[in-house]
Amino acid sequence: MKSEAYGPRERIRSKKDFTDLYKSGGCFRGKYFNLIFRPNALGFSRMSAVASRRIGNAVARNKARRRARELFRRHKDLVPGTLDMLVIARQGIGEASWENLLGQYRSAMKYAARSRRPEA
Repeated sequence: MKSEAYGPRERIRSKKDFTDLYKSGGCFRGKYFNLIFRPNALGFSRMSAVASRRIGNAVARNKARRRARELFRRHKDLVPGTLDMLVIARQGIGEASWENLLGQYRSAMKYAARSRRPEA
């Protein structure tokens, strides 16, 4: 059985990693979230989620980040290769159905597979 854990090594935390993602990462824009992605050479994918105050109060922002992490945790097998990914939540992610979120996540992963950039 595949692991559905989202451990510390799968989180992006350093400022340098975020800066590199913003500078040289590809971008998928969707209705519920934007995804910035970049290949890595670590042998596993990493993800981080952010939600601005436009999403709502702290409860709504935390829910948006939780849903993004849950998508990654449950569907690691959809990630093409090993990527660093930043999920930027958009308004509506908290109220969206799970099927709609999963459909957009699949679309984002297909887009990432088509437009993979060489590892840096």
